[in-house]
Amino acid sequence: MIFPALTWILLLLAAVLCAVGFYKFIYFTTVGHGLAAAGLALCCLIIALSRGKSSPVLVLTVLLFLVYGLFLGGFTALGELLRTSRRRAVKSDAEADTPVYVPLVIWLVCALVSVMQISPLWYRVSAGIGKDSVFSWVSLIVMAGGLAIIVLAQRQANKQRQEDPSLPPMQGLYNWTRCPVQLGRLVFWTGALLGGIGFLGGLQWLIALIGYASAVFLALRSAFRQDRRDRKKYGFLPEYREYAEDTHILIPLIMPKNVKWEEEKEKTE
Repeated sequence: MIFPALTWILLLLAAVLCAVGFYKFIYFTTVGHGLAAAGLALCCLIIALSRGKSSPVLVLTVLLFLVYGLFLGGFTALGELLRTSRRRAVKSDAEADTPVYVPLVIWLVCALVSVMQISPLWYRVSAGIGKDSVFSWVSLIVMAGGLAIIVLAQRQANKQRQEDPSLPPMQGLYNWTRCPVQLGRLVFWTGALLGGIGFLGGLQWLIALIGYASAVFLALRSAFRQDRRDRKKYGFLPEYREYAEDTHILIPLIMPKNVKWEEEKEKTE
């Protein structure tokens, strides 16, 4: 079944949580994304418990979603609140010129995509599978690894910024990738998708893969956005240039380093 019973509850909940984007447009895909992941996972657990089909791995998986959603959503909100007053003013002007229907469309799309992202977990709960499989454990381990990368990267970033506020984080996980938080997000959602192996079938896989692709897109978008911001802010520093030229933007050994100083200079002039 592509749309199991009670799916409408998840859609309604996702719409409520993603509505935070009406406060600030960027929150649709940042804070709303995190809150929806946490809220929908918790909803799945409640439904599973009501049916007596819970399991240790299911509970732990939902716990990981809660930590991921609340940590990432809170971190993003704090980062946006700490932007300069000038940038906030410019952003507000840009949002004022946005047609009314655009936020409405983005809101509905974000709500639908959020349900698709959580669909491997939701399909498992809907199928009434209470027994943990090998893939359930693998999924849990990979998700935990992704969350560990996110939390460790943020701790390292905070520590390095306290030691030298004039430089961006360049040590620890940042020595391997310029955007370790986004790398952690990719690992986390890969683990969530792996949890669907063994019980997803047919068009259910299509729904799950669309959700996974959207999560990957958001992580990539966030990584390139952060990288552009860092190059604009620190590109004049020799130590940062050397670091950026030797460090991959997101996935070590796979993705390009993507540093083009001359082009970046022309864009900012």
